[in-house]
Amino acid sequence: MASTIELPKQLWLDVVSYLDYSELKMCMAVSKTFKSHTENPDCQKTMFRSKAVVPDGGTINLDDVRLHPAFESMSYECATKIEHVYFWTADGDGETALTDTCAAEEHATDPPVAFLRLQVTNWPAVQCTNKTGVTVVQVMKSLCRFFSKDDHRDSRGDHTGWTGWDETTLDRKGRLLLRVDWFDS
Repeated sequence: MASTIELPKQLWLDVVSYLDYSELKMCMAVSKTFKSHTENPDCQKTMFRSKAVVPDGGTINLDDVRLHPAFESMSYECATKIEHVYFWTADGDGETALTDTCAAEEHATDPPVAFLRLQVTNWPAVQCTNKTGVTVVQVMKSLCRFFSKDDHRDSRGDHTGWTGWDETTLDRKGRLLLRVDWFDS
């Protein structure tokens, strides 16, 4: 006969505090109890759900900015629709649409920002705004809109695959700017 051990909530929270985003996501699938503990306010920063948003014109310390880990495992082709932005699975055997994941609605950065600029190679930057914090899906939708306009895709030639952000910096006005210099086909 199997038995269960009930741990005090504070002990659960202590355990959770040592886990990163990916580890918390895996643990959330283990049980309803563990999932409920990861929804605790103490986990909001790690889960990119913080309520404290840096407003447009607010001060950002670049050393404290983290990009959502989802950007590291996405597959994206220039000018595709948002439904064609995928996550590669850990085992490499498949992919899941970004819009089918909870990461889509999580903040793109920590701390979350209300105003974010995106720059592809040397083209003018596009901006994402959301007073409650720019989300991962909003960033990717902005890239989709960018590549569906004008000649942006055609001038890339055969280099169309997005491989992630190359640089996180501040623009002249002190706002967060994500740059990508290289696309791979």
